[in-house]
Amino acid sequence: MKKAVTSLGLIVALSPVANVFAQDDSNFYLGGRFGVSTLTDACQAGNCGSLGNDEVAGGLILGYDFGNNFSIESTYDYLGRFDTAFNGVNPGAGDLTALTLAPKFNVGVTDLTDIYGKLGLAWWNWNSKVGTGDQDDYSILAALGVDHRANDLVNVRLEYQYIPDMDKGYFDADNHLITAGVTFHFGRHKEPEPQPEPEPEPVVVEEVVVVETVVEESKRYVFSQADEVELFAFGKSELSPGASQQLDPMLKRLQDFEEATAIIIGHTDSVGSEVFNKKLSEERARTVANYFTSNGISADRLSVVGEGESNPVASNDTAEGRAKNRRVEIESPEFVYEE
Repeated sequence: MKKAVTSLGLIVALSPVANVFAQDDSNFYLGGRFGVSTLTDACQAGNCGSLGNDEVAGGLILGYDFGNNFSIESTYDYLGRFDTAFNGVNPGAGDLTALTLAPKFNVGVTDLTDIYGKLGLAWWNWNSKVGTGDQDDYSILAALGVDHRANDLVNVRLEYQYIPDMDKGYFDADNHLITAGVTFHFGRHKEPEPQPEPEPEPVVVEEVVVVETVVEESKRYVFSQADEVELFAFGKSELSPGASQQLDPMLKRLQDFEEATAIIIGHTDSVGSEVFNKKLSEERARTVANYFTSNGISADRLSVVGEGESNPVASNDTAEGRAKNRRVEIESPEFVYEE
């Protein structure tokens, strides 16, 4: 028990050093082990009685894991009761124990399993308890093992430990210890779950559309009764049979381009009252607009104005001048479209 307390004291004393080198997953651990201990070459002097070389063994494990495949570990083991000649002359039976301290170096085989090695110092003690001898000394220690992380708290291990040259003043006894063990790790982080590989971001290829802007010039049409084909009969607001032939160029512009608009202005000569002429000019402009809407043109693209006799382009004193004044003007302003 004194050796176990000493082992704990050594680990605690080293903890400030451990904190310097520790990684995020550093932790203390405590455990036990159980197995078979073999002592060889212990009876070169005298007769060693009836006890065999193989005994049941067990012990405690105490360590500090730095979290970077390196630990400091101490064990205290009962190695068995053996007939020996540790006193140099008289063989006798005694209990063999050992306290070890060694660095532990891990090499990962998988994410959860390591193989490890230890090379350090063992303080062993053989106590006969009957007065035939009580011997202790220091020897080197070597060990190899496999350590598996079972869960967030528990590791299991299988280890072979070798302590050579015990009491080499009289003989060279060697101890071989094979154990299975378990350790409990306090403050260790959970093993991170493997994250799925992120799916590659889809490559978006943007289609570049080159849009050409076109400016359509304004158009202006004037239809008067001086023309060869008249839009209206004299004093009437109904379209003449040949009127569509005159209006279709403007209709096509409005049908081909939804951006196109039209202003339809009606005019008369000075014959008749001013009120009558105003009304007649507006009715004629409205008739032209109705022709366009009946062919699919939205009314909100059309403006209708009646100016009567107020804006003559020729003299009302002659028949020829009055014919020119009885007219309908259609103006379609300039607009821009994309193709």
